[in-house]
Amino acid sequence: MGMADEKAVNNSKYDAYLRVLPQHDRYDKRALKRKMDEIKMFLWLKKYLYFFVLLRTWPWSKTKLSLKKSTIFKDAYHVRSFSCGRQYYRSMYLDEERDALFLGAMDRVYRLNLGNISHSHCERDSLLLEPTNVANCVSKGKSEHFDCRNHIRVLQPVDDGKRLYVCGTNAHSPRDWVINWNLTHLGRQQFVPGVGQGAAKCPYDPADNSTAIWVRDGNPGGLPGLYSGTNAEFTKADTVIFRSDLHNMTTGQREYTFKRTLKYDSKWLDKPNFVGSFDVGEYVLFFFRETAVEYINCGKAVYSRVARVCKRDTGGKNILAHNWATYLKARLNCSLPGEFPFYFNEIQSVYRPDEDPDRFYAVFTTSSYGLTGSAICAFTLQDIQEAFRGKFKEQATSTSAWLPVLSSKVPEPRPGECVNNTESLPDTVLNFIRSHPLMDSAVSHEHGRPVFYTRETTFTRLAVHLVRQGERVYRVFYAGTAGGQVYKISQWSDGSGGSASLLLDVWEVTPGDAVRLLELSERHQSLYAASDARVTQIGVVQCAHRHTGCLRCVRDPYCGWHPETHSCRASGPGAAPGLLQDVEGALPRLCDGSVARKQLAVTWGQSVHVSCFASSSSPSSPSSSSSTATHPPQRAAAAAAAPPPPLQWTHQDRAVAFRPDKYVETAAHGLVILAVTQQDAGRYDCLLDGRLLCSYNVTVNAERCGAPGRPQDYQRVYADWCHQLNKYKAAMHVWEQRQAIIRREDNKPYPEVRRKM
Repeated sequence: MGMADEKAVNNSKYDAYLRVLPQHDRYDKRALKRKMDEIKMFLWLKKYLYFFVLLRTWPWSKTKLSLKKSTIFKDAYHVRSFSCGRQYYRSMYLDEERDALFLGAMDRVYRLNLGNISHSHCERDSLLLEPTNVANCVSKGKSEHFDCRNHIRVLQPVDDGKRLYVCGTNAHSPRDWVINWNLTHLGRQQFVPGVGQGAAKCPYDPADNSTAIWVRDGNPGGLPGLYSGTNAEFTKADTVIFRSDLHNMTTGQREYTFKRTLKYDSKWLDKPNFVGSFDVGEYVLFFFRETAVEYINCGKAVYSRVARVCKRDTGGKNILAHNWATYLKARLNCSLPGEFPFYFNEIQSVYRPDEDPDRFYAVFTTSSYGLTGSAICAFTLQDIQEAFRGKFKEQATSTSAWLPVLSSKVPEPRPGECVNNTESLPDTVLNFIRSHPLMDSAVSHEHGRPVFYTRETTFTRLAVHLVRQGERVYRVFYAGTAGGQVYKISQWSDGSGGSASLLLDVWEVTPGDAVRLLELSERHQSLYAASDARVTQIGVVQCAHRHTGCLRCVRDPYCGWHPETHSCRASGPGAAPGLLQDVEGALPRLCDGSVARKQLAVTWGQSVHVSCFASSSSPSSPSSSSSTATHPPQRAAAAAAAPPPPLQWTHQDRAVAFRPDKYVETAAHGLVILAVTQQDAGRYDCLLDGRLLCSYNVTVNAERCGAPGRPQDYQRVYADWCHQLNKYKAAMHVWEQRQAIIRREDNKPYPEVRRKM
């Protein structure tokens, strides 16, 4: 169709419009021509947008675009990820000196770039360790694609990190290796004695909990060795706290035989689930949960324990020759105080910060039956050692109650203490330790209450970061959950010997998958969280990305509010001067000057709605923008046990009393003012715990809409209203007619157009 034909078509449409429009409502020719030009422009834009959307949604374009957006999105919010599929990442070792994060997975060990894990490659940055007994494993009724794989459950540095000790399930036939830190096998001339058989060093079943630690110093003869807590049999009947044979690394000769807990003795271990082990001075500590043997006469219960063995332990001479001669264990008490304490009995994870080695932080849960809840408790090394210096617990007969042992019945030297040569201990001491491994007193948690607790949430892992702001030290807890979230909690000393805490944020880190591992890097200021399917790296400093308001920003130990730019910025060395910070909540009106007062003009007799939303970070991904909530998080205990306190509205510094004829509170805690009068003008503030969240300045225009005082005034106002209503109805009628014409002409060809064609 040429230019002349296009002109004819346009003219035909113009003539058609003239014929259809009523005579009294026709436009002049120029006005209608302008209208036609606008319609042509709209149709042209519609076609262009359709073509643009078609290109953007084509498969090859969609893939490229989504990857680009994902990369920019994550980099902008300090979040990286790594995944090679569902590889069941269950062991992790962080090596800041070599800038590497080692991961134990199914059939592989990965070495990730610690600064940016997304730069790592699934094949290039991994070592394949395939199982060797798959057929035998399958013949025992195990699944070929999960149970009968080689799940790497132990990763420990050897020789100052130059090499790694690795132990895997190897198709239900545990095996261990020593490899180079760059994920290569040792040369043929580099033989490590005692390596090759992994029984009692890591579990048979990949679903079992276990722990292990390589101890270099303090062992007999100064020889390095592996301490582990795991199942030592395929049937899971034999659970053990174990130390491997100690070999001379130069000659390869075995100098000391292995040591372990008594076999099939429920007083020593009763179906334990191990969660952590630590090298502490002359001892090694093990943390686990097990069936409580002291409660067995009253039913079945699970208690959390800490066990201790002396590193110099070489067993007894005749009694306990292959067993520990210094093994003791005590209960861990994590509970809510009260006349009837509420216990969180099942330990799930334990963390010992490098900056605070005298404290152990652990997450506990309630039993899986009944009410569910989780808590974080702190234990000091001093309290743990004090429990081991206390009284022993015993059961005289199988039907007797468990009672403390009289001090006069405890032999000398005191059982469980480190001595230079345990083989020289008298039989009375060895027999006593054999039948009395349990201490009477439980290890009390610090400050007599949990750091934080919550309901309907199951914590699985924990990491703790110490943040220093001037002379103050704040502890920031990162608690992973079974739902893939990470709770961010701050704690500080309250000045009276106690502590207080605050829930700062909740992140969606591994949605749908439980958080299995958590580690912190001080150098990169990053948190690393692993699930069965992925690993996520999150920057711990999330200021502008998570806090858009002053109230939330000033409570974060990593952040401070800049009053001039009205933005949340990172605090600490090199930060901008003049940042506002109130981590402990001691300055409730600190953010008042940063709250903008909104101006709201209303007319007399009108009803007005004012709302208040405090900027907060919702339980969403750390790579998502901050959302809004009606309140900031409260103190940890209050937030977990009770609903948040309601907002308070004030008018000119006086509390607003809600009543149905004047002030109505909405479901979102907003305020509706009915039938506004001059007395309702002024400042309205929304407060929470004395902190200003938002403020409105309401002005009432009484001149235009004042109440008429004379009959003629009523008539004038009524006539004006009627005139405005009639104008509106007429304009609406004309608009509806024109819209109907346009719709009809768009749906059928015009006669002139058909003749042209």
